[in-house]
Amino acid sequence: MITVKDVYNQLNELADVKLAEKWDNVGLMLGDNNSNVNKVLVCLDVTTKVVKEAIDNNIDLIVSHHPLIFKPLKSLDFTDDFKSNIIRDLIKNDISVISFHTNLDSAKLGLNDYLAKLLDLDDIRVLFEHNLDKEAGLGRIGRLSSSLSIEDFIVYIKEKFSLETVSAVIGNNKEISTVALLGGSGADFLYSLPEVDIYLTGDVGYHAALDAVEMEKNIIDIGHFTENLVKDLLQDYISKQGIEVIKSNVEKSPFKIL
Repeated sequence: MITVKDVYNQLNELADVKLAEKWDNVGLMLGDNNSNVNKVLVCLDVTTKVVKEAIDNNIDLIVSHHPLIFKPLKSLDFTDDFKSNIIRDLIKNDISVISFHTNLDSAKLGLNDYLAKLLDLDDIRVLFEHNLDKEAGLGRIGRLSSSLSIEDFIVYIKEKFSLETVSAVIGNNKEISTVALLGGSGADFLYSLPEVDIYLTGDVGYHAALDAVEMEKNIIDIGHFTENLVKDLLQDYISKQGIEVIKSNVEKSPFKIL
């Protein structure tokens, strides 16, 4: 019988927890390492809707990308606190939670590598090497097989990442050949990028965008929710254990384009 610990150990082979950033919280968030696992739900975030989905589908273990518990919990108030009630419902239904975040972002065959391969980039390499492993690190850099205009490149990434919209910061009008990407929130890395034609990341704020224009750099804000693609990576990987793994289908970006 497969246990929570077995799934954790398998995931740790893919993305060692030692690769996590110091500020991050990864690993077993809640549950019993010895609990049996017959059915796994993979998701980006452990929300109220995702927990209900897990309960409705008799899930034993949730594997999320973003940590269930990130900020320290000072109390569990079931009156009207959503995080407390998420934890209560997980415990009541004997559902364990594992979260692999920045360690999965940095892993050699982790999320950023997966995103780079979805774009069919050539010569993929680590953007910012991890001090523990030169084959791991945040972000990836690669090259398109043939150059594209910015307009055509935007069409290309929207198709590859199944995006309806993106936000573009156009610092120059050069054709796009070299591409850097960093899933999640990567605007702060703008200032230490190597020379590339365009940078893909999420959560790009006003001041970073303004600076990019000044520095004549191109950025495409693909949105933090693009990391939702992690579910395909996790499903394929965990399924090798011979257990049923389903992807959450209730998750949506919290942003609406009006």
